[in-house]
Amino acid sequence: MVLKEWVGLVTGLVISSIVTAQNAVDTKIKRYNKIGNLKVDTTFNSAYLTDFMIPYQEFADLHNCKIKIKSKKLKTTMAARPHFLSLLMGKRNRRYVILVNKKESFKGVHLKDVPSDARVGLFAHELMHIRDYESRKVTGVMERGFQYLSQNGKKKVEHYTDSLTIAAGFGQHLYEWASYVLHHSDACEEYKSFKSEVYMSPVTILSQMESTRPRP
Repeated sequence: MVLKEWVGLVTGLVISSIVTAQNAVDTKIKRYNKIGNLKVDTTFNSAYLTDFMIPYQEFADLHNCKIKIKSKKLKTTMAARPHFLSLLMGKRNRRYVILVNKKESFKGVHLKDVPSDARVGLFAHELMHIRDYESRKVTGVMERGFQYLSQNGKKKVEHYTDSLTIAAGFGQHLYEWASYVLHHSDACEEYKSFKSEVYMSPVTILSQMESTRPRP
């Protein structure tokens, strides 16, 4: 092969590599929409985002938090977690992720099936997890992780988070979510049993809303 052909081949390979790399970058960029410090997976459709922004806009203290919403196969409908390595980089550099279940064979509650008001309650609950993490030092966040290792620990954390959601003014939406899961969804009985054991029941939510309502 003559020198000219070698130069042409190498040039072609370099250009091809650059184009491939650029396409990969473009794909990664297009995968998320950015709203302030919030990064949202493009699969999180506009209806979900509209509902999500209802509680998010109310929680001004979370607007400076770096939060990413992404899809992943889970054993529940959604989950909010701190990015572990970011916990070691100081509080200002913390990052959080809100995961949305994309597992088609999931026998719990799929987000696409949830009514709008109930979705708002679920989103508010997940944002309250982040508010809880933000109020804690690294050791406190790790303590939360250890609590999730037991059923009783999970119950304490989730009931506390439900209480935060009610206190933040989204008790009715939380009630709609809990009621939908237990009484109207197509979730399997095992999933409904788990939800009733770990989270506040609709009756408990209404009771707490009543007890915290200002008296005339």
